[in-house]
Amino acid sequence: MPTSPSTTQEKPTAPQVISKLDLESLINASPDLDPTGQLLSLTAADYTTYRSVFDQNFNVGDYADNGVFNQDQASIYVKSAQLVPYVQKAIDKWNTALGSTVFTLGDAQNHSLTLGFGDGQADGWDGVFDGSSVEVDDTSFHDTTYPYGPMPLGSQRTVSVQLSTDDSGVGDGLAAHAAIRRHADATNHYLTTTVTGTPSQLLENYWVGVITHELGHSLGLDHTPYFSDIMAAQASVEDRQSQENEKYDWTDFKDSDGTQGGALTATLSQRDIDRAKLTKLLGYW
Repeated sequence: MPTSPSTTQEKPTAPQVISKLDLESLINASPDLDPTGQLLSLTAADYTTYRSVFDQNFNVGDYADNGVFNQDQASIYVKSAQLVPYVQKAIDKWNTALGSTVFTLGDAQNHSLTLGFGDGQADGWDGVFDGSSVEVDDTSFHDTTYPYGPMPLGSQRTVSVQLSTDDSGVGDGLAAHAAIRRHADATNHYLTTTVTGTPSQLLENYWVGVITHELGHSLGLDHTPYFSDIMAAQASVEDRQSQENEKYDWTDFKDSDGTQGGALTATLSQRDIDRAKLTKLLGYW
């Protein structure tokens, strides 16, 4: 009677994980806060093993509540019809930049994220993300002189914007009160730039930028000190609290004068896009 050949089962080989030294070399070779090149093509085991290293070196984290993203997508219920055109433009910016349908518009019955008006006057925010919802400050949104001051209707206009920190070292945030502020302390650096457009274009870009910024938080992006980023903040401290994940503290923008602001122009920088690609690899959306 023939006998069956004996078989032995081989144990699966554990995936090779990059060494921490090699990972740190890649991070040091990449632009500040911008995960480029091989940092976006490592193995799943690498991202799992070194999640905290990525969080601290690129100012990212798992900020969205469970269920906000399902199969890499979030569906947004916009509570006010007035906000829908702004939200759609913000959605289009992220979806185009990331090459996939990350955000969609939902409705009251079918959604995973809500977006509507709130009251940011006391705490000084124009937009805020709390894990499962985004709010836009009602008062500032409906103030046509905010944030650039009174503007003549219909004409193309170039607005000069000057940003600084206040006496406590805390930044004004997303261009809050930027256009009308004056400064006496010439020893401090105040970033000055200009934006051009009709009043309606300038205001639309600003509020689309605010919403795009808050959706960036839902993707796991915290602030950066680069005014050119949609995720820019002038200081790493808000309400006297440092942000959860940060590579370093800062109290001023790193950009030079004349830099076009991501939030003012509703423009995603390559740094914004690369960081969002990283947070997907980390499993944050």
